[in-house]
Amino acid sequence: MPVRFDHKVVLVTGASRGLGKAFAHCLAEAGAMVALNSTSEDDRGATQSVADAGGEALHFTGRVEDSEDLVNRVVERCGRLDAVVHNAGFIQDKTLKKMSNEQWDAVVDVHLKTSFKLSRAAWPHFENQGGGRIVLLSSSAGMYGNFGQANYASAKMGMYGLAQSIALEGAKFNITCNCVSPFGATEMNSANFPEALKTAIKTEYVAPLVAYLAHEDCKESGSMFEASAGSFKKVRWERSVGLNIDPRKEAVTLDAVAENWYKITDFSESEHPANMGEALQGMYGRTLGA
Repeated sequence: MPVRFDHKVVLVTGASRGLGKAFAHCLAEAGAMVALNSTSEDDRGATQSVADAGGEALHFTGRVEDSEDLVNRVVERCGRLDAVVHNAGFIQDKTLKKMSNEQWDAVVDVHLKTSFKLSRAAWPHFENQGGGRIVLLSSSAGMYGNFGQANYASAKMGMYGLAQSIALEGAKFNITCNCVSPFGATEMNSANFPEALKTAIKTEYVAPLVAYLAHEDCKESGSMFEASAGSFKKVRWERSVGLNIDPRKEAVTLDAVAENWYKITDFSESEHPANMGEALQGMYGRTLGA
């Protein structure tokens, strides 16, 4: 059976170009009513191209940071809201020692704080309808770091912690939240890319994963994914088996840590805790026999 979004409403922020436009197109092709958000009235032209993909498309001008107002306007005009895809954002690159408080705040606000505000605004509507889906566009900068992007990387990794918490709180309400770290050629990032690379990493090759995570049939929640060039991968935490001292039998000391550093950093054996309970059990259970 094809995956369809008939009679469903999906809000996509930053939807007038680049990745956001590709997400909107994919959702419209599957029958969704797509609420496109961007900051400029001039972006309304993108709405028609998305509608031409097969579904309905409505444009909502405004700052995504004004999340409650945006969500309320979507629900008032469309009658419901079934999923939110938060793609909007920007970068202000500076090395840490040169970054101002304003540059930090502006980037963290639009990416991370707005993720919280959009999720909070959508929550009561999701509850009333029996569920909802939240997809946050993260970045490899968050997982791996990037030179000159302390603000952006922190915000993007913060989304993952937010998604995991929403997953726990939303489970009984059928509300899910996941992160996607995409790499696709856009106007912003690909000016100097060779044509072969641009062709390989088109934004539409990321969109199917984002769309599926926004669908009611997808029960995945609290996860991080990487997506590019038709490749889709789930990312999970890995930690070393490490050094495990039983404090009832031997001293837990600085010297013990230094002398056994090779054990702490050796990944020839590893663990993959899926939640806080497993993480703590892996720590205390090894040393205390819990």
